Amino acid sequence: MTLEARSAIEALRAGVPNRAAIRQLGTEQTTIEHAFEAALSAAWAEAVPARGGTGAGGIGMAGGFGTGKSHLLGYLAEVARQQGFVVSRIVVSKETPLSHAGHILAAALRDAALPDRPDAPIGACLTVLRERPEALDAIEVAVNTPGAGFAPVFAACLFLVRRGATPPETLRRIAHLWSGAKASIPAIRKALVAAGAGRTFSLKAIPAAALTEQLLRFVPLLFRAVGYAGWCILLDEVELIGRYTPLQRAQAYAVLAAWLGLDGKRRYPGIVVAYAITDDFVTAVINARQDSEKLPERLELKGRSAEAALTLPAIRHIERTVLQNRLLPPTLNDLAVCHDKVQQLYGAAYQWPAPPLPQMERTSSRTLRQYIKGWITQWDLRRLGRGDAPLVADGIASNYSEDATLAEPHPLDDEDA
Repeated sequence: MTLEARSAIEALRAGVPNRAAIRQLGTEQTTIEHAFEAALSAAWAEAVPARGGTGAGGIGMAGGFGTGKSHLLGYLAEVARQQGFVVSRIVVSKETPLSHAGHILAAALRDAALPDRPDAPIGACLTVLRERPEALDAIEVAVNTPGAGFAPVFAACLFLVRRGATPPETLRRIAHLWSGAKASIPAIRKALVAAGAGRTFSLKAIPAAALTEQLLRFVPLLFRAVGYAGWCILLDEVELIGRYTPLQRAQAYAVLAAWLGLDGKRRYPGIVVAYAITDDFVTAVINARQDSEKLPERLELKGRSAEAALTLPAIRHIERTVLQNRLLPPTLNDLAVCHDKVQQLYGAAYQWPAPPLPQMERTSSRTLRQYIKGWITQWDLRRLGRGDAPLVADGIASNYSEDATLAEPHPLDDEDA
């Protein structure tokens, strides 16, 4: 308990809660939690919820800096794991720009964690497929169903997985492909020839955008075939798209809409997406820059009608999120409960009887993070014999100044020839 408590306290001190802190503190944002649980339950449902609901496959949450958005995303990750979902947490950044679906997918696959074991998810699932014929049967049916829309390379890979004599190097290439890397079609074709099935599958190179779209449908099927409930993808700091140029921002809206399942013609069963965004985003970005009016036209002028059609649904989803799913400020009772939990954690972390602290003045501008860091600082001072000291808390202003480099990702790694 001492090590876990110390880990939790240090994470809270840094303002970046880890799993230990999240498990200990929980959340009081019950409305968002219940909406998220409903999205998990409906992960494989075909019907799209009515306007104003959680969206076809996701939910958003809004709040200022330090209000607990990252903590809440971490808590939702724990909820998803308990319900058997594979979970990926992604922070939107220069390395993972939301305007590039392929890079977000690669990050989601790279970060994915199984709920019951520490193994690499795709490799672990591939092993299960080889050990359990019924799991392999299930995903082969899904991939080979008429109209499923999967490139022949997926069926070819499953054929090779079923063969007991398939060499480890070929299995590694298959796992690499399923993990979002560029497919080495010649290598797969060579393996098929060695297996006596060189003419069974008509293999062609897959464009990057098509591979991304097909993997978004294939990976949840893979997870479900081996016994998991689905795939939960959590996006943090989505407000960074406010610093993109107009065209990049329009692309980011389109990607967000597609992943949330807001496209009435296409969605991704088995995927649940939750995202966090600042609560001033609508005012400072969408309204101030007239995104609703200008950005769909910007994509239309580029001949990208499909993405243009997704821009407005994403904007409307963000607007509803800021209006309906804003993180509630802590009540006096919430602060008292949180204080007691952090007090117990601090005492366990340092084997020191942390005393109760006088209640801080509750103001509309003070965030939960500031309360928690203030308590920890006061206990540090008392434990080290320094007495009390006045604490000063400053807020962090949102920065939405445009920076074109933020949506220029590093190249994805390609598969070896």
